[in-house]
Amino acid sequence: MNGKFTLTIARQYGSGGFLIGKKLADDLKVPFYDKELLRIAAKKSGFKEDFINDNDEKPKFFLFLGNVAEQISSTLSFDDAGTENTSHSLFKIQSDVIRGLARKSSAIFVGRCADYVLREYRNLVSVFISADVEDRIRRVSGELNIGRETARAALETVDRQRARYYRHYTGKEWGAASSYHLCVNSSRLGLEATAEFIGHFIEKRLAAPAGYCTAASTAAVAASTGKN
Repeated sequence: MNGKFTLTIARQYGSGGFLIGKKLADDLKVPFYDKELLRIAAKKSGFKEDFINDNDEKPKFFLFLGNVAEQISSTLSFDDAGTENTSHSLFKIQSDVIRGLARKSSAIFVGRCADYVLREYRNLVSVFISADVEDRIRRVSGELNIGRETARAALETVDRQRARYYRHYTGKEWGAASSYHLCVNSSRLGLEATAEFIGHFIEKRLAAPAGYCTAASTAAVAASTGKN
């Protein structure tokens, strides 16, 4: 693929968004960032990686204060650390990491409101991946070796957290067609074919004139790919 681009993938839990993103990164030979973002953010901020990981894509990072304020003031590198709360501070660190990586080269980012963080970037392609509930339950149940009902509860919990996190930092609705360039149900084509479909969409998107992808065309594409 010619030209620099950034792909952001938001996804329902169990939809295969990670696997689709990884396949695209391998096929297109571009860096892929998911949990790797946490390691980079931890290094930048001074927080332990486990600490950030435990609060990843949660609507609120902390329910307690303790000596957190002291830790923040001694580790953050931006000027307004003293006035931002911990949640916003960590979000800013992560956002700075995403923007820095996007400036360097083409890249694929999974989650972390990356579509919003990079909304002003040229050649951005934002995708939301959903899947049928039964496919999601089967995937999560198999990956975690848990029962169906436990897997279903996990889907609901994780998706609720991601939706609140996204709404909190973007003011937009997580999973709504108007929030992304493309919404696709991975159950329609399967993971491999969905990755190929998104790859073709990226090529078309980069070839389109600036501003061509309107909200109306976004909704039309979402409808045609099974996202309601």
